[in-house]
Amino acid sequence: MKKICNSILLLLFTMQLSSAQNSESTLNDFNFESTSNPVFSLLEQTPSVINTPNDIKSLGLYLSNGFSNTNIALEVNPYWLIDFDIQRSYRNYRGIKKKADGTLYIDPFIGLKTNTSFSAGYINKEFSGFDGPRKTAALGFRTTIIEFYNKERVQKIEDAISTIEIGVKQPINMLFEDYYNEEYNKIGSGTCTKFESDEALQNKFYTAAEEFLERDDTIELLGQLNRTDITKEEVVAEYFNERCKIVMNSPKKIKPVFRLDGAMAYSVLFKENEINTSTANRFGSWLTADFAIKFNSKQYLHIYGITKYVDDGFNITNGVFDNRSFWDYGGKLELEFRKFRFAYEYLKRDGEGDEFRSVGSFNFQLKKNIIITGGFGKDFPEDDNLVTILGVNWGINTK
Repeated sequence: MKKICNSILLLLFTMQLSSAQNSESTLNDFNFESTSNPVFSLLEQTPSVINTPNDIKSLGLYLSNGFSNTNIALEVNPYWLIDFDIQRSYRNYRGIKKKADGTLYIDPFIGLKTNTSFSAGYINKEFSGFDGPRKTAALGFRTTIIEFYNKERVQKIEDAISTIEIGVKQPINMLFEDYYNEEYNKIGSGTCTKFESDEALQNKFYTAAEEFLERDDTIELLGQLNRTDITKEEVVAEYFNERCKIVMNSPKKIKPVFRLDGAMAYSVLFKENEINTSTANRFGSWLTADFAIKFNSKQYLHIYGITKYVDDGFNITNGVFDNRSFWDYGGKLELEFRKFRFAYEYLKRDGEGDEFRSVGSFNFQLKKNIIITGGFGKDFPEDDNLVTILGVNWGINTK
């Protein structure tokens, strides 16, 4: 049975929970939806085997059941580390293009460029048939092979991008934003989130607003609007009220109607639990299909299907290692609701008797770059098949 997360994760959860509850942001507003990676999936050290990540961070750190078990993986997305284009834009990232007749569409193969990642991990866990945990190392790869959007969703993405580009529309807010961008620095997309808790940033905006109110063009505009009594606090509050509503209308919320992801991973197990000993090998490759049914702007029901092939050398009988190969196939239902995701998955294992996996899982967005994941249910093995996992995924934003 897998151990529960250690006190480090519980402390982190306690520290972050209060601020997370006050946030109005949804899971889909953030650039870190990857809650598992091929390394953990191959070694079944994840609450969900079926996963189709969106917008993988340039560098992701995955912890499962805490530091004490040395279950750690890193994932790198080359797109965010290499400048493929001289001028990168969000439209290019989403693959928005225009046909000869002016109709917009999304390149169905854009994910091969933007959603391809490589991962590596080192895990110490118990495998069926072994006496105690075994050290393993693994490498992984995944990508989005193809994705399709209907005309309605493509247009909604374009409308959301255009709204963000146009920015604020209220005259005072427009003038204040121009002044701040010119005299201080350009307001970034993460400013709304930072402003809530960053006292230094708040003071910076209040100082800018105080200076803004003393300008001749500001005084003239306020006179025309009959708002000469407005305070610096009101200037900042009104600006963020409009600006953050625009940011919340994130084009990230719009998902493809259908997408197909592919992944593979390779792992070695150190037979004597020492680095310099002989190893056993496990290889897996799988395809995951995702149909996204939209309820409203904040809710999707995902219907997943998966087929997975594994050549497994992590088997031991009377001290002798042997290889077995099998197919896993099944499905998953997942409901997105604000900062939560709830899911249930069922997988049948062909070639291993009557083995199956039946697990419920959840994701909870603590912070912009931190996601808590957990799962409970039955795993494939006949014995010691209870799944109890709690983990943290941390996205490191280097760009």
